[in-house]
Amino acid sequence: MRKAIITLGIVAGALALACSTLSTDVDYDHTVNFGKYRTFQLKEGTPSPVTFTQKRIEDAVTSALTSKGWQATASDPSVLVYTHVALSQQKQWTATNMGGYGYRGWGGGMATATETNIPIGTLIVDLVDSQTHEMIWRGIARDQVKTSGDASGRIQNAVTKLFEDFPPGSAAK
Repeated sequence: MRKAIITLGIVAGALALACSTLSTDVDYDHTVNFGKYRTFQLKEGTPSPVTFTQKRIEDAVTSALTSKGWQATASDPSVLVYTHVALSQQKQWTATNMGGYGYRGWGGGMATATETNIPIGTLIVDLVDSQTHEMIWRGIARDQVKTSGDASGRIQNAVTKLFEDFPPGSAAK
């Protein structure tokens, strides 16, 4: 019975990692009046190693900010926008019980565990006051990177979630 509980615990943990979803975190300078900012310019931060992925990120950020009433400009912006992309690996363990019942129930078979590296992408968006050069807002999104499927939709979803309560203080309490 004890082996069955341990095996189920390992399987449950592996499933929890396998079902991980997008996570976001936002922080900002609470002393800043975001109402004074209306224009922005994208600047080079730490780009994605894949050019078209970087373009999708920049398009999504531009779309999010313009939907909030901000305007992209090539000269004299009130805010500079830097995006940073980091790729890492997360270990996932999968347990499999081969066999079934032994003399006293579970544990008569053989259990194996398999380790898999899951690629994780982190997107950081920094908004910096162009006059003071102080960071005023930061959003971080983390999700599993898929090599197939709709990467554009996943990026758009992450950026939309980052900016859903932007500018700070605009969301209904």
